[in-house]
Amino acid sequence: MEAKEPLPGPGCFQWNRGGWFGGQLGSTVWMLVGGVVLVPYALDVACVWLACFAVANAIGAWLWRGRDRLPPYPALQALLATCGVSSLVALAALHILRPGLRITRPPGIWLADEPQYLPWVLVLFLAVMTSCSLRERSARRQVLRSKGPSTP
Repeated sequence: MEAKEPLPGPGCFQWNRGGWFGGQLGSTVWMLVGGVVLVPYALDVACVWLACFAVANAIGAWLWRGRDRLPPYPALQALLATCGVSSLVALAALHILRPGLRITRPPGIWLADEPQYLPWVLVLFLAVMTSCSLRERSARRQVLRSKGPSTP
């Protein structure tokens, strides 16, 4: 099996194994852990969480396998959108399928397990996507400036 040569990106985002899988797993592993913890208490919610984890990671692996054909920045945005939607679906499932089920935690530890915080999950992922967009745009402008004016 020959090694894939990643398609280079025109901006600051390039294909990187550690960055890709670190971001992918860092954004989704909570669904795996939460799904396993929820099995004895809410099997229906656990199944949704485990399915969300599996779908997000399958799409992430599919995007990674296409790195010889896909530019890195659009693939990253697709991964972030996938992780964001999966996170939103998982948390919505908790509140739709088992309203009133709360995450047990020690006193003084604050977690967003209330339904009114669900939109903030979407805001978080949109903020990360916007930040990446601004960084990519800035890097592309920098490349164009460094090339100087074009001569006919």
